[in-house]
Amino acid sequence: MNSQTLGENEQSTGGQCEYLTLVFSPLSAPLRSRWRNNGLSADFLGDYVTTFLPAEANVAAAESHQNAIKHAVTYIANELLENAMKYHERHVDIPIGIRLELSADRITVSATNGVGFGAAEIYKSYVEDMLKENPGDLLVRQLEGNSGEEESKKSGLGLLTMINDYGAKLGWQFELHPAHAEAMTVTTRAVLPINSFSGAGV
Repeated sequence: MNSQTLGENEQSTGGQCEYLTLVFSPLSAPLRSRWRNNGLSADFLGDYVTTFLPAEANVAAAESHQNAIKHAVTYIANELLENAMKYHERHVDIPIGIRLELSADRITVSATNGVGFGAAEIYKSYVEDMLKENPGDLLVRQLEGNSGEEESKKSGLGLLTMINDYGAKLGWQFELHPAHAEAMTVTTRAVLPINSFSGAGV
């Protein structure tokens, strides 16, 4: 598996975009000490994206719309960061990154991390199985039997919530790392449509 894309792979429709990328090295500080900062980073991304949303004539509607988008971006960023840190290959210096892209019609939140071949295959297998099923049915089934599930399926609850609660389209890119023969990079991407957004709390 040199490179493989699963799920949605939507690209920006062009035009002006705002970008924000946060990257850190897992070797510069223990991951455990960084874990508590996930929520702060996710909150920052949620606040950041709403500063660039276009103003609307109806102030109340605009505030409700912005709050819903902020909530979605914060949740998604936190889940992506948590998964990236949980499955990251801790013995190689591959940065963990979270990226935010805001265009006229969509918000894309993506996280990239390094994984060993074994972890990559387990994650890829779960994603392939997940894409074959109805997200709503799978979420209910996993919630009912979550206590005995393996870690990859427990993490999948966050991915399924992104789809079911926030209408996100998910995509994954698995690639061999050019500098580390024993590892791959995995990019998990969540795309939120702005105009037809129907996030929780709206």
